[in-house]
Amino acid sequence: MIAEIFKRPGRLLVNTFSLIAAFFMICTSSSPALSFELIIGAGPKGSLSHHSGKLLCRIFAKQDKEITCSLSESSDPIDNLTNVQGGSLDLALVDSLLLEESTTGQGAFQYLDINYDRIRIVTPLYEVPLTLIVRSDADISTIDQLPGKRINTGPFGSPEKHLFELFMQTQGWTEELFPVYAELSSLLAQDKLAFRQGDVQILVHKGVHPDNDIRLFMEDTEASLIGFSNDSTEDLINSNSSLSRQDIKKSTYPSLSDTLSTFGTTMTLISSADMDDETIQSLITALEQNKQSLQTMHPALSSFDIDKRPQWFGAIKVHKAILE
Repeated sequence: MIAEIFKRPGRLLVNTFSLIAAFFMICTSSSPALSFELIIGAGPKGSLSHHSGKLLCRIFAKQDKEITCSLSESSDPIDNLTNVQGGSLDLALVDSLLLEESTTGQGAFQYLDINYDRIRIVTPLYEVPLTLIVRSDADISTIDQLPGKRINTGPFGSPEKHLFELFMQTQGWTEELFPVYAELSSLLAQDKLAFRQGDVQILVHKGVHPDNDIRLFMEDTEASLIGFSNDSTEDLINSNSSLSRQDIKKSTYPSLSDTLSTFGTTMTLISSADMDDETIQSLITALEQNKQSLQTMHPALSSFDIDKRPQWFGAIKVHKAILE
């Protein structure tokens, strides 16, 4: 009994001390519950979208120690857009034409019963031009000489085919003007094989420049690059706010004799309108302070800057925290 009496106070002291210590640790430690996991949707491995997403993750995590950032890869950009709208992604890199069509119910979105009114722009990142890769036996130097040639526009539903068809509509062209109007995919190099064999003379290409694979392919096949530059191009740009005039510098490829003028879309960082203002402002600060890191990652990002205009691409607004 005496031993038992002496043990009780000791046990009480130990239990009280443990509670105090635990409370102190909870209050002073960096609790995982206070951290914020940021998930960015980007393109598949090997794409500039994927590399840009990885760099953005590093920049954001460095800016705010409470942020952990991870990348979600998808070969379907509509998935990324839909997941931002639904809240399963915090940010995503999405093409400007896709963004505008999602808000107007055009293109692929005429078949989707989803309202994308909660999408907001954080910042445009880089330009994605549309060009033509041309065999030497095609004997053309301007876009107006294209009818009568064998062309591959890319597979049904591809971004390059979609853009080229928009241009054709503005130009008033139809498929009947081309003796071969192919829809070959780049999967297993089907399009490049047909080009090498002469089955097609023109490849419609949408992508960032410089592209080392394109450079080697053009050198190997003695092909040239042609841009979309005529009155119809200007009409298309003026009627579609997601498209812009874009230039490929002479120094980009040895085969270019001058700056190549064309048009294209813009890869854009988006969020949901529901993302809190403080997080958005922190991300913008991080981008401003690390602008040089983005500009030097790839020549396509060399002109990156934060442009705080109230809206982009027609009716698509920027996140309200950017304008504060």
